[in-house]
Amino acid sequence: MEFAHVLLMLVVMLAAAKLLAETAERVSQPAVLGELLAGLILGDSLLRLVDPHHEILHVLAELGAVLLLFEIGLESDITELFRVGWRSLGVAVVGVVVPAVLGFAVSMLWGQPTLTAAFIGATLTATSVGITARVLKDLGVLRWGESQIVLGAAVADDVIGLLILAVFSGLAQGESLSFWQVGRVLLLALLFLAGALTVGLKASHWMLRIAQRMRAQGALVTAALVLCFTLAALAQLVGLAPIVGAFSAGLVLARTEHRLRITDRATALADLLVPLFFVMMGAQMNLRAIDVTTPAGRSVVVLAALLIVVAVLGKLVSGLTLWRTRMRPWLVGVGMVPRGEVGLIFATIGLQQKVFDITVYTAVLILVMVSTLITPPWLRLLVRRYGALQKQT
Repeated sequence: MEFAHVLLMLVVMLAAAKLLAETAERVSQPAVLGELLAGLILGDSLLRLVDPHHEILHVLAELGAVLLLFEIGLESDITELFRVGWRSLGVAVVGVVVPAVLGFAVSMLWGQPTLTAAFIGATLTATSVGITARVLKDLGVLRWGESQIVLGAAVADDVIGLLILAVFSGLAQGESLSFWQVGRVLLLALLFLAGALTVGLKASHWMLRIAQRMRAQGALVTAALVLCFTLAALAQLVGLAPIVGAFSAGLVLARTEHRLRITDRATALADLLVPLFFVMMGAQMNLRAIDVTTPAGRSVVVLAALLIVVAVLGKLVSGLTLWRTRMRPWLVGVGMVPRGEVGLIFATIGLQQKVFDITVYTAVLILVMVSTLITPPWLRLLVRRYGALQKQT
């Protein structure tokens, strides 16, 4: 009976995702916005037909995120990423520092304890590359320099976010700040990224040569997915997000002669699982938790509004580091806005370690929800505007 229940939830999720994605595209919005709205309708906020905490659905959704970033890596140019590396790092650093400082200041003015205010500031630093990457992919602009900067900044942001999370998790548990702990996490992250792009490149050529000689159907795409899942698992083992490993695998395989074949085969699987990831993200947003008829509910909304303002401004400022370059800073800044699943992880840890009360937790969830929903149409508007300007010139 349990398996039948899971299958029925998948039926509802996939059908709603495709129907609302189609609706979104017919009104000139990205498909991902429709998938997020499908989750919002099916989840805790409205119909409650989908359990956002179901273990099997959660695993399938995470696989969707891994495949999405694998696809993005396959369609990205590693040389271009290295070329904009320093710019990406600058965007990432500013996009971490400014929201953290603003979030801390607002929270202190709101009367939160110092540790809670610091954790809120840390939560605002996280960027969810999944939303932005999906929109840029759907719009066909992954090769734009701004897209490469956003992707590179997202990887750097993940490393910085890992350090921040390690520090504040330790402080929340009463541990003292350890430079050894921070240094160890940073070293592991950098070693993983370097190893994934060097050792992974050699390993991929070896694996693909063997797969090419095999007669079994699907050997080539299976070898590619083995590399993807291996690097994703290794990334999580060293404390990084699995999507960083999947993105690295895509970058590596993009430099092989089989890139187009692998992309074509992997897309079929991604088309099934990636929408589940965004539906599950939408399903986790619970509008029922906001009761504006009570003082506590109004307090949550006001705090959430303040956090949304500083969270968006903090990421927009990161794009301004490119102001005197040929890049379009607003496109980069908006691309860094969504918090998505990364923000949810930070918020959940804050609640579990009793740094957040339910009021602060709900306010952060509203921030995650709003930043996730406003980014796709905002990005599409900018891309269409810049694309029109390019045609005019």
